[in-house]
Amino acid sequence: MRTLLFAVNCLVFAGLPAAALEKEMVGKIVQSAQNIARDANSINQSLKTKKFDAATVTKNIEAMEADIAALHEVVSKFEATNPTFSDRDRADWKLLKDKVQLIEIMHGQKKKLAAEDFAKNRSLVRAHATGLAMRAKRLQATAEKLSRG
Repeated sequence: MRTLLFAVNCLVFAGLPAAALEKEMVGKIVQSAQNIARDANSINQSLKTKKFDAATVTKNIEAMEADIAALHEVVSKFEATNPTFSDRDRADWKLLKDKVQLIEIMHGQKKKLAAEDFAKNRSLVRAHATGLAMRAKRLQATAEKLSRG
C-alpha cells in the first residue's frame, strides 16, 4: 500500500513542474502580448496629433521590436520543451504561433513604412499600429485559452 501511494505521489509531483513551466510560459506570452498592444496603442496615439514627434514614434517602434523579440524567444523556448497538448490545445498552440508570426510580419512592414517617410506613410503606420494592437489582444486571448487547457 505504501509503495503504491509513494508511486502515485511521485507521478503527481513529476507532473507539477511541467504544468508550472507551462503556466509560467503562457503567462510570459500573455505579458508580451500586453506589452505589444500597449506599444502599438502608444504609436497610434502619437500619430493622431497633427504635429507628432517622429523621434517618439521611432522610440515606441523600437520598444515594440524588443517586445516582439521577447515574445518570439518565449514561444521558441516553450516549443523547445516539447509540450504535450490535447488535440484542442494543439490547435490553439498552432494558432498562437501563427499569430506571433503575423505580428512579426506586420511589425516589419510598419517599421519599413516608418523608415521611408513618416509624413507620407503616417496613416499607413497608424493603421498597422492599430492592427498590431488588435492582433496582440487576440494573441493574448489565445494564450489564455492554453492556460485554461
